[in-house]
Amino acid sequence: MSQARTLEISRLVAGSHARMAGQPVAGGQRPSGKEHTSAYNRDVVLSRVALVFVALLAPAPSLRAVDELTVSYRAGLVQPGDVLHLAVTAPPGVTSVSGTWHERLAPLVRDADGVWRGLLGIDVAADAGPKTLLLTGVRSGAVALSLTHTVTVSPKTVRTRRITVNPKFVNPPKSALPRIQRETELLNALFRRAPSERMWTLDAARPVEGVAVSGFGVRSILNGQPRGPHNGLDLAAGTGTPIYVPTAGLVVFAREFYYSGNTVIVDHGHGLFSTMAHLSAFDVKEGERVAKGALLGKVGATGRVTGPHLHWAVRLHGDRVDPLKLLEALAPKS
Repeated sequence: MSQARTLEISRLVAGSHARMAGQPVAGGQRPSGKEHTSAYNRDVVLSRVALVFVALLAPAPSLRAVDELTVSYRAGLVQPGDVLHLAVTAPPGVTSVSGTWHERLAPLVRDADGVWRGLLGIDVAADAGPKTLLLTGVRSGAVALSLTHTVTVSPKTVRTRRITVNPKFVNPPKSALPRIQRETELLNALFRRAPSERMWTLDAARPVEGVAVSGFGVRSILNGQPRGPHNGLDLAAGTGTPIYVPTAGLVVFAREFYYSGNTVIVDHGHGLFSTMAHLSAFDVKEGERVAKGALLGKVGATGRVTGPHLHWAVRLHGDRVDPLKLLEALAPKS
């Protein structure tokens, strides 16, 4: 509303109040008798109408600051293999918050400080460009709040490695193909299933202290044949070196697979899985609940390897992410 119009309405209201009180108004005389009564009734109506008009045109108090979802995560470039630790604030009364990330559920949990937190992964093969994260908050009575947030993925340059392995792991014999198919379907079903309760906690740790001998995302050429990106981290360690749980979870598989040899897969909850491959021995059983630091098994050289080491791979909502980026995302905030 213009300043002039506001002043005009203010004068109208003031004049009406003056006449209602029997006082002279600017440029006039005090009304009397029937004239005063008629003016009084008219001015009551005018005053009320004017006040309603002012109320309708006055700016409404903003609900945006108190009735929306907001999301934050660490600053900097977002690249393939990254893990984002989301922090979402929600207005009072919100009973649940979840995300949708490339059509997969990404649940969040409200911590003691009232902030909703969860993890989001950028797949090793993700294309550069904008990606959409949809956040939804639910209040009692099924009233929902939503926020569409754009995560911009930047390109990442990776190196290429050339290694020589047993030919049966590059071009498997026909007799092994049915087994490989069954194992592939088993793992795909595991990483697609609905997220379980959150078991992971902050301050995750490396499963072994070995030096990284083959980084995450490097392009592989096996026996001269190009293969996909390396979807894990190879940590150098001698046969028999203990392997520990990086963060709490449930042992889903502890068995031999064609390519990864003796393998333990731990479900950490909310779509987060750790795969420990090429073991020489198991120290856990399938279905066993394990705490951070529990002994999983021992380093070996089973499956498709060039020597003893631990291959640690991480899946997050199906995305293949860098284990070192997971450690960064779960590092306690100072």
